[in-house]
Amino acid sequence: MSNYWNTEKAPFAEAKEKITPLVVGTTDSRFWIQTRGGTLDVYAETDDTEVSPWATRLPVTFMGWRVIRFNCPTGYIGAFLDVQEREDADTSW
Repeated sequence: MSNYWNTEKAPFAEAKEKITPLVVGTTDSRFWIQTRGGTLDVYAETDDTEVSPWATRLPVTFMGWRVIRFNCPTGYIGAFLDVQEREDADTSW
């Protein structure tokens, strides 16, 4: 059983800043880094989702965070991840 959830983690902003140069070195594609539920999620876009956008692997753990790589189609980051909620948006539905 892994112990990823019980390790001391660096603050997300610090981990994101430090892992960004590694991500730049592993993909030429647009990428996005976020956290949800205690993992460091790294997305990279690709024209063909059957072909990996990653030239090399990222570490499995980084500064206490479990790193998960995602392949996503081109345009996914702009459409679903890099979005800001509008102040006038009704999200109560």
